[in-house]
Amino acid sequence: MKFFQRNVSKLICKKHLIYTLDRKTKILKIIQANPGIHVRGVIKESSFENGVVTHYLRQLTEDGVVRTQKRSRYHRYYPVDVEEKEFPVIRNMRKPTKKEILFRIMVEGNPSFKDLTLKIDKSPSTISWNVSELVKEGVVEKCKKDGKQCYRVKDKELFKKTFKKEFTKLFDEKLEHSEDIFLAL
Repeated sequence: MKFFQRNVSKLICKKHLIYTLDRKTKILKIIQANPGIHVRGVIKESSFENGVVTHYLRQLTEDGVVRTQKRSRYHRYYPVDVEEKEFPVIRNMRKPTKKEILFRIMVEGNPSFKDLTLKIDKSPSTISWNVSELVKEGVVEKCKKDGKQCYRVKDKELFKKTFKKEFTKLFDEKLEHSEDIFLAL
């Protein structure tokens, strides 16, 4: 009888290990497919409970498999192959309005605020707030063109590198000008 109990307990331990690895692997794959995702996003994608996701995110971070960045109230998670200087670009590319503004700036060159409001179907105040946030985070900078204030991506090479590397993860098929963006890079 003891032999049977010992083998059953070994089998249960192996099942638990496989179950743990499956969960950990699933969460890691979600992070790799969605760099810059936060806990709520992982919960939604995985269908796991908050405590389970938090536990495995902590383990993955401690194991050095993912990197985390705390900004305001949220922790965002990135695969280890994403450099820290890419975090602001990826984080802002995850937000639809900011992504559209960044793409429009890349396609148009150095658009003025008026150019952005004409091309983007959002209110001027929404565009203004998002552009201000992009400037504050150092992703976009103000410049002058023909005496008018305009905007440009601060580090085009970093933006191009990050965009090309993360293109399939950050690409939204609803963006009509996506082909222009890809060709502009």
